[in-house]
Amino acid sequence: MAPPAAAQQQRSAKIAEYERFIGERLRPDLEAAERARDETQREVLRWEALAVNAKSLREEGREEMRTLVDLGSQVYCQAEVPDTSRVFVNVGLGFHAEMDLSQAEAFAEKKVAALRVKVKARVDEVANVQSHVKLVTEGIRELMQLDPGGSSKQRSRGGFNELS
Repeated sequence: MAPPAAAQQQRSAKIAEYERFIGERLRPDLEAAERARDETQREVLRWEALAVNAKSLREEGREEMRTLVDLGSQVYCQAEVPDTSRVFVNVGLGFHAEMDLSQAEAFAEKKVAALRVKVKARVDEVANVQSHVKLVTEGIRELMQLDPGGSSKQRSRGGFNELS
C-alpha cells in the first residue's frame, strides 16, 4: 500500500484528470449535441410553417399575393407572386421540386414526422452525454471524500460542481 501522501497525490492527479476529461471532452460533446438538437428543432418549425402556409393559401383560394423575400444576410425585398397554386420546395441536396399546395403540405407533414424522430434521437443523445457528465462528477466527489485514515474530507474546487 502506498504511503498516505502518495495516495493523496495519486487521488489528486486522478481528480484533475477527470475534471480535464469533463472540460475537454464531455462539455464540448454536450454543447455539440445541444446545438444539433436545437437546429433540428428549428428545422421542424420551418417545415411546420410551410405546411401551415400552404394549407392557408389553399383554403383561402388566393391566386396572387405580395410578400417579403429574404435575399440572405437579413436583406429583404418585396415580391409579387402572380400564381400561388404552385410552389418550389427545397427537397434536399440543393434540389427544388415544383409542387401544388396540397402536395407541398403533404410533403412538409412527412418531413416534420421524420424530423420529430430525429429530434427524439438528439434529445436522447443530450441526455446520454449529461448522464456521462453526472457519472464522472460523482466519481470525482467520491474520490474527494476518500481518506486513507477512514475519515471523510472535502476538497473545495471550482468548475465541476456547476455541471450537475
